[in-house]
Amino acid sequence: MNTTIITREELTLMYTIRPVLSAQTYFILANVLIYCVLLVALVGIVANTLVIITYIKVGLSETINISYLALGISDLSVSVLRFWTSMCFIFLLANVELPFEPTTVSVTTGFYPGQGFEKTTAFITAFIALERCLCVQFPLHVRTMVTRRKTIICILLIFTFVFAPSNLIHMVLPLKWVFNPAQNRSILAIVPLQTPLLYIVTRALLAYYGTILHFTALIAVWICTIFLALGLKRKAHIKRDNFKTSHAQQDKQKERRVIKTVVMLAVTYLACSTPIAATMLVPHFEPEFESTRGFARISTISHMISGLLAQVNSSANLFIYIYMGSKFRNTFLMLCGKRNPRDQSIANLP
Repeated sequence: MNTTIITREELTLMYTIRPVLSAQTYFILANVLIYCVLLVALVGIVANTLVIITYIKVGLSETINISYLALGISDLSVSVLRFWTSMCFIFLLANVELPFEPTTVSVTTGFYPGQGFEKTTAFITAFIALERCLCVQFPLHVRTMVTRRKTIICILLIFTFVFAPSNLIHMVLPLKWVFNPAQNRSILAIVPLQTPLLYIVTRALLAYYGTILHFTALIAVWICTIFLALGLKRKAHIKRDNFKTSHAQQDKQKERRVIKTVVMLAVTYLACSTPIAATMLVPHFEPEFESTRGFARISTISHMISGLLAQVNSSANLFIYIYMGSKFRNTFLMLCGKRNPRDQSIANLP
């Protein structure tokens, strides 16, 4: 009886799961997505800088403007960090000799801080939607329920408990100067902490940002958006004749504009974040999407698309404000030199 002897290498090759995407297709898609993220991030940097400048010019007397300003700061941070992370991958693809190791350095200086600010954006969006829900449900008590002081405190708490934990990554993945034989010089790179704390912190941060915060903010925004849409529909049925003065009509129109703006912000966030949630859930139902399985390349591409969608959400707010807010639009045009400052007196709506 003939016996076929199979070596360990041949056995490994037999049971290796072939990737669904070819290496060439994967490389092309990855490059296209990296440059798309880079471009959208650049738009986000410019757009959110303009948002911050415009709202400082508009003033922070209204609580909603404070929230919009905080959202702009968070989105600007997301855009800067995602731009930096994309540039690191471009440096890697170009094989440029740098005084730092781009892929590892981008983990602690780009990816984890970016996740912190990305979820901060999500929770500020949820806070804005909740604030408007309170205005719709309790219009007579909103002045005492939502004040400038309470708004500032809530924004600071969001930055503290959502963004701050991302800095724990520096504790287990510190940056140090190491000698690189290929370049014959020392470069900046990550030197992982060789203790069980490395696994605990990295897994905890991934669970905290990738699951807990993401789904909490997503569900909160979904619920608040539904209530806002219903409240907006109910307000649309109220006839203008119910208001005794033109000033009351103007206030009602102003409130409806604010609600519409918030709904558009929330819908943009939901449209960009819901697919990301689906990407996170797929591996739980289809193990092949794990990084070591046959769908590894598709999984990587799907995560890159998720990053692009998250960046689109952080880059779109300027256009929403310009389209929906007459006061913001007129102030923005004035800053751009497109409108005479005396014409701003006609823009009393947000």
